[in-house]
Order: sequence, then C-alpha cells, then structure tokens
Amino acid sequence: MQRKGDMHKLRYRIKTNGRYSPDAAKRKSKNKDVHMAELIDATAFNFEQGQRARKLFAAVVLAALDDAIADDKKYGNGPEQIARWARSRDGREVLSCAGIDPNERVVAGLMEFVARGVRTSVALSREESERRHAAEQAEAA
Repeated sequence: MQRKGDMHKLRYRIKTNGRYSPDAAKRKSKNKDVHMAELIDATAFNFEQGQRARKLFAAVVLAALDDAIADDKKYGNGPEQIARWARSRDGREVLSCAGIDPNERVVAGLMEFVARGVRTSVALSREESERRHAAEQAEAA
C-alpha cells in the first residue's frame, strides 16, 4: 500500500540534488520559460542572418544587371546576356536566394530593365524616382 507522500513523488518524477522535491515542477516550468526565450532569440537571430544573406544576393543581382548594361552599351548584347545568366543554373540559384522567383516573367523584366540602359544605382536613387513620377504625372495630364 502506498502512502500519500509516495504518490506525490510519483507525480513529480523530477529528481533534484538526488531527492524528489514537490516544487521541482515549478523549477522545471521556469527552465522551460528560459529555454523558450533562448529559442525565440535563436529564431530571431536566424531570421536576421537570412535577411542579410538575401540582401547580399540581391546585391549580386544588381551587379549582374550593371554588367549587362555595360555590355549593352559596349557590344549591344546586354538583354541577351542577362537573359542567358538568369536562365542558367547559377542565375536561377542567385535569384532564388535573393527572394526573386526565377520565372520567364522575371527574365523579361530584367531584359527590359537592361534595354532601358539606366544603371541600377541611378534607377534606385530618390532623384530618379521623383523624376519618373513627375514624368508620369505630366503624361497623365
């Protein structure tokens, strides 16, 4: 026949310093909270690492666009170069890592961007954006 104290030990089957303790369950839950906080911190850190990696690959895509624009000005084959790169295995991998779906619509957009001949640094600047917006407003009026 089991005593009431024995049932208590069975209920909290957690050993602390070689003995069973009634408040061991409370300590376990505190440890769980600490573990959860560490898990959240690790998840946030991994997310930030992923965002940095995505930005790095986006910079590679912008560099490929600049190279294709330079080729277009020098040899006249920039849109074909960027299309060949975007359809290649490496290009698809880089586009995917940059968070861009490597489909034919994207390839066509990259080709159109290169055909315009505006460098990425200029196209991404605030002045160019404002100039384009003003030109669109003038066209609409």
